[in-house]
Amino acid sequence: MTQGKKALSAVPGEAIGTVAAQSIGEPSTQMMLRVFHSAGVSSVIQTRGLPRMIELADARKRPRSPIMHIYLEDSIKNNYEKVRSIWRKLEEVKVSNLISSYAEDFRTGVMTLTADRERLSFYELTMKNIHSSIEKVGDVEVSIEGDEIKVKTSKKAGIKAIRTKFVNVLSARVSGVHGINKAVIQQEDDGSFTIATSGSNMLELMNIEGVDKDHIYCNDPFEVARAYGIEAARNIIANEIITTINEEGLTVGFRHVALVADTMTFTGAIKSVGRHGVAGEKSSVLAKAAYEETVKHLVSASIFGESDPLNGVAENILIGKQVTVGTGYVKLMVKKEDIKKLKEK
Repeated sequence: MTQGKKALSAVPGEAIGTVAAQSIGEPSTQMMLRVFHSAGVSSVIQTRGLPRMIELADARKRPRSPIMHIYLEDSIKNNYEKVRSIWRKLEEVKVSNLISSYAEDFRTGVMTLTADRERLSFYELTMKNIHSSIEKVGDVEVSIEGDEIKVKTSKKAGIKAIRTKFVNVLSARVSGVHGINKAVIQQEDDGSFTIATSGSNMLELMNIEGVDKDHIYCNDPFEVARAYGIEAARNIIANEIITTINEEGLTVGFRHVALVADTMTFTGAIKSVGRHGVAGEKSSVLAKAAYEETVKHLVSASIFGESDPLNGVAENILIGKQVTVGTGYVKLMVKKEDIKKLKEK
């Protein structure tokens, strides 16, 4: 295991798992529990502190506040107008974002939407854009009268079906990338522009011209794994853990964080460290029983006749046997001839 030019090594028999757990667990639980969120730059909110550590350890597929930092190609990153044109393509705009009010009539199956001209102008969209987006919902008739858009569904449909159709109309996407709720242009110290987003969709983002596909940062390990592979996801997990800890004014050696990230991803998939992941897949019955759901694991082992080789740390501590780490890792053997000589003396 290496970090930059400095080699990190462990002595054979060292309890690296226990040391890593203690090194990360103790400072994590001492974080400021009252701070659940910290506002990011330009209104992009990020989950930080203990809640973020729990998200990463549990390997939650839907983080509370996924974000992306998007870097642009060298030819346009200093041109604000071109950056702004890309920004317009990012933020997901739904029909509900472009109207000031709406009315539903379940007897006739007609929904009347009143467009907001200011919002249309801000996103540089037209009534035709809304019209075509609603038509994609299917099984509806759309008509425009001034600022009003009338959407008619089938009269034969029940109230529940009509209501579902109306909800689909309001949530229909007019422009932008699915999953990106907010996008903000930021200016870096060197004068170049980047884009920060609340929400993530790396695969769709990589198809947009002008985006530097090799320089997209996302705090969602699963999103990164889908776009760049498991190695990149491992790096994101390690970086997010160390960043979260450092932001609280605490320090943890990178080797401990890297060990946790490696353990969560070495099978090729991201797994949590809890009973549904790494801890729950241990070969030792007693180790699994000592963690959580004791009766469940013991009953299952009894039914299927499982055996425990007692090679790990937790199971040996449980039965009071010397653990196979540290001094317990070394076994001394003495020849019979030497014992005989000692007795003679």
